[in-house]
Amino acid sequence: MITRLPLRIGENVAVEITGLTHGGDGVGRHMGVTVFVPLTVPGDKVIAEISEIKRNFARGKLKMICAGAQSRREPLCPVYARCGGCGLQQMAYEEQLKQKTRMVKDSLARISRLYEVEVKETIGTEYPWHYRNKASYHVEEKQGGVSLGFYERGTHRLVYNADEEGIARNGPRCLLVDEDLNKTAEVIETVLNKYRVEVYKHRRRRGLLRQVVLRKANATGECMAVLVTGPGEWPEEKTIAADLLKQLPALTSLIRNIHHGPEGIEMGLENRLLAGQEYMTDCIESLAFRISAASFYQVNPHQTPVLYNKALEYAGLTGGETVVDAYSGTGTIALFFAGHAGMVYGLEVVPGAVEDARENALLNGIKNAEFLHGEVEKLLPALATQGLRPDVVVLDPPRRGCRVAALEALADMEAPRVVYVSCDPGTLARDLGYLAGKGYAIEEVQPVDMFPWTTHVEAIVLLQRQKP
Repeated sequence: MITRLPLRIGENVAVEITGLTHGGDGVGRHMGVTVFVPLTVPGDKVIAEISEIKRNFARGKLKMICAGAQSRREPLCPVYARCGGCGLQQMAYEEQLKQKTRMVKDSLARISRLYEVEVKETIGTEYPWHYRNKASYHVEEKQGGVSLGFYERGTHRLVYNADEEGIARNGPRCLLVDEDLNKTAEVIETVLNKYRVEVYKHRRRRGLLRQVVLRKANATGECMAVLVTGPGEWPEEKTIAADLLKQLPALTSLIRNIHHGPEGIEMGLENRLLAGQEYMTDCIESLAFRISAASFYQVNPHQTPVLYNKALEYAGLTGGETVVDAYSGTGTIALFFAGHAGMVYGLEVVPGAVEDARENALLNGIKNAEFLHGEVEKLLPALATQGLRPDVVVLDPPRRGCRVAALEALADMEAPRVVYVSCDPGTLARDLGYLAGKGYAIEEVQPVDMFPWTTHVEAIVLLQRQKP
């Protein structure tokens, strides 16, 4: 028998927010029913309009703040409540760090019953604004022109402001994006409108421009723009390229990416250089890295050294160890470790990333790093068969975490020390639970805030193999 909840759609109810979901919504109760309310802070007392009712919970829209929490702040972004880019601007930064620590602890306890693991306080940043060195702009046809911007929360529509005359302006500016990229986006939007570039229509699968991806190398100031288009001829591409380079001196790389695939994939496989170089160069401390259009590269240049140095500390290298860096990408962690180890092996499934990693090793004159192409779950057993017994294994998987086969292969290698770098507390908790069952003790977890004003949190974990 299903009991109906004592709530109605459209009903206004009083809710005291007592917690925060991993997605950033406030959580409270009304008449014993759990109610999720976006844009709220633990400690808020609010009026919410019930918008959705499920079997054992309800969702509500924030209507009024009766009494704000001490940690509540006024969001700086004028479209924050509608934009889907970030979810915590209503919360003081110090409280965000506390909530991110709690998210990691909750995931470990809820998913893998790891109640006693030591989770350190989240390491914050001195630069919580304009930190992103990469921005991906969706494209929309608006008022007969091209608009760049970000989607409204829960939609595939760009979020727009209205100026003093009531005319919709999207303004591709974002408080999380590097200011040089904000200015670059505005210039590109103007030039695209000057040449009346046709916007790609996803439903009809017709048109040209699909997306604009911008990147900046913080150390050198170089910028890259990738114009993601559908297939077909673009007679004005060279003219547009010349115009952009004339107006944007820092733009050292302009690429057209040909995208044949569905909307959910950011870029296609084919790149065509329109102007400048195929890559830009950035630095992490003393190391230089070449970044191509498809390269994975950490988006927060201020916190990346913090993240990597903590991982290096956990690795406990003294100069002669053998390290395996699984999911090595373009080689940033592997090369960061190479100066402190005897030999480093990077394992990566994406061929282009392996090529980038090898180029980065040459660029830095590093000879004790070797990068292998293939799936981690296949390469680890192959290396073990060859007699490799690493002292340290670094795991830095994508958001989905490690496959069970990869964790099995790691456990079979019996590496004394594992350093796990995670961008998702849920999959981290799952994988740590598995490794704990295979004889690894979780010594310490250190969250690092790479994405202020969002609910995302990175975490670094030190595991040590227990003697039988």
